[in-house]
Amino acid sequence: MKKQTNRALQAAETKTKLIDAALAVFSRKGFSASTTKDIARQAGVTDGLIYHYFTSKEELLWAVIDRHTLNESLRLITLEIREETGLEEALTYILRSLFRLLDEKEALIAMFFGESHRNPAIQEKLNQLVARGVQLFAGFLKERSTIGEHELYIAIRNMLNALVMYFLIHDRVQDNKNERENYITVTVHQFIKIIS
Repeated sequence: MKKQTNRALQAAETKTKLIDAALAVFSRKGFSASTTKDIARQAGVTDGLIYHYFTSKEELLWAVIDRHTLNESLRLITLEIREETGLEEALTYILRSLFRLLDEKEALIAMFFGESHRNPAIQEKLNQLVARGVQLFAGFLKERSTIGEHELYIAIRNMLNALVMYFLIHDRVQDNKNERENYITVTVHQFIKIIS
């Protein structure tokens, strides 16, 4: 029994190692330009080992996305906020935290959005992830909002999409913390006007 447990643990570690190697390669080269040989080299394994765990490079991409999605982090961030925290303070905390996550996953985010324009399957996965993120955010804001559920979903989606676009086009290039804080402040004030 212990031998099986060790084998299962080793398999899980190898799978994680391959996912992390794929993240590094996809971030550096982009999904389309990456090969399984690149990923195997990054992970320090043979090319064939990848196919023991994943049927294709695309399946490996989905594993990277599932492991490194921002949605789980967003869920944890909203759980950190106490009930008595004011809406402005809570939203400011969430947006600052989202920017920190975007900083940590900058290359993957840029690759993912770039590839979504070329690959309909990746675009659909991106749409699903955004929808889940909006749903998480809406669950947090439902009791703090006066607008209908549908309007709240649209407002959240628009805010999150704008934040990511701002990050990709301006923030990561300028790296200006004061400008980021100004963006957060203005966005929070505008968003509160919309949902109140």
